[in-house]
Amino acid sequence: MKSIIIASIVVLLFAPVALANWVVDEGFEGGVMPAGWTVISGADGYDWFVFSHANAHTGSYMATVCAYESSVGGDDWLVTPQVLVSGGDMFEFYARAWYGTEDFEVRLSTSGNAAGDFDYVLGSVTGLGDAYVRYEYDLTPYAGQNCYLAIRWIMDFYALCVDDVRVGQEASPVEGATWAAIKAMYQ
Repeated sequence: MKSIIIASIVVLLFAPVALANWVVDEGFEGGVMPAGWTVISGADGYDWFVFSHANAHTGSYMATVCAYESSVGGDDWLVTPQVLVSGGDMFEFYARAWYGTEDFEVRLSTSGNAAGDFDYVLGSVTGLGDAYVRYEYDLTPYAGQNCYLAIRWIMDFYALCVDDVRVGQEASPVEGATWAAIKAMYQ
């Protein structure tokens, strides 16, 4: 019984620390655009939206944007809430074209969440196909700064799908913490 109580206490004490490293961890499973996210519309009148479909990377929902006429489509922005970046933080997500190919940029702003604020281009992707690809960008150069991160759909063909967006870093194990060491503290 004593071992079960000790194990329960250890799990309760260390679980929040292990899970707290992702500042943003969004799979869009709420079925609507999450609070704090910003959508900036291009000239086509279509915006990013949350959609339930088999094309989701995980779960049932994803964020997507589409346009039916390439002459006015694209330039739609999906912007994260503001985050305070720590050393070692990453911006990662999965993206795919609905079908065909799509182009997009990944941008960062330290001043605001309007389209004109995104001075830093973290990456540019052309010709993304219809299979999910994981994208990851190191945010370490922006440590200590409040930032907004954006996926700017430029459009190539029809629609872009984005899912499993995370900002932060994987939990790192507590140095020197082994089950034997933790158990020894309580004996």
